[in-house]
Amino acid sequence: MKYALTALFVLAGIACGQESRALSLKSRIPLPNVNGRIDHFSADLKGQRIFVSALGNHTVEELDVQSYKHLRTIADLAEPQGVHYDPTTNRLFVACAKDGATKLFDAGTFQLLETVKFSDDADNIRYDARGHRIIAGYGDGALGFLDSNGQKTGEIALDAHPESFQLEKAGTRVFVNVPDQKEIQVADLVKNAVLARWPVTSALKNYPMALDEARHRLLIGCRAPARMLVIDTETAKQTASVEIVGDTDDLFYTAAHN
Repeated sequence: MKYALTALFVLAGIACGQESRALSLKSRIPLPNVNGRIDHFSADLKGQRIFVSALGNHTVEELDVQSYKHLRTIADLAEPQGVHYDPTTNRLFVACAKDGATKLFDAGTFQLLETVKFSDDADNIRYDARGHRIIAGYGDGALGFLDSNGQKTGEIALDAHPESFQLEKAGTRVFVNVPDQKEIQVADLVKNAVLARWPVTSALKNYPMALDEARHRLLIGCRAPARMLVIDTETAKQTASVEIVGDTDDLFYTAAHN
């Protein structure tokens, strides 16, 4: 199957007390040589680039979102899933499912700088601004820490494979979707330990997650059935459930547009 990446602009949020509006299609960027499923992506805002994990194609695709052009293919990646662009170092981290490797590239020359091996199924990646480190979810249950040079610096053990996770900016907590346990697991990034396990019961297969930290809301995408659950991060209680599209895989929240 051929894919084209479609750029979307969100006009209004859901479950924010506002009237929902349709998304508006701005443009398309053809990917003529990409086959199979696309996974996560990361943006270089200053450079107006997006890096897309083409998992089924075993590549990461670099796109120019100003001129709507395909720029480059990074090939020979073993099912790339998570990808993170670090603007402070102009480096690109790519987590791969098949071999558990996280690869570090220079995002200017695209030279491979480092390969870090986790046990297997390296998946979502986030940047921890407080700790100046990269966090990768992987394997049967762990968040692994890497410094900017790709060296392992520690981990937090979880009860099963982590899907999407989000970090507080004002606090030290990280919220982790652990669908095999039907839970959100809450860990402390200073203590490197799990603090709480919040059950997810009204809908299952909780894969994507976004955080509205200012309003203490965790937005959880579920596949069975297709719902977005809103969890209060102070009480751990569900406050809303909204119907969404099926097979949800990523969620993003824009505070500027609520």
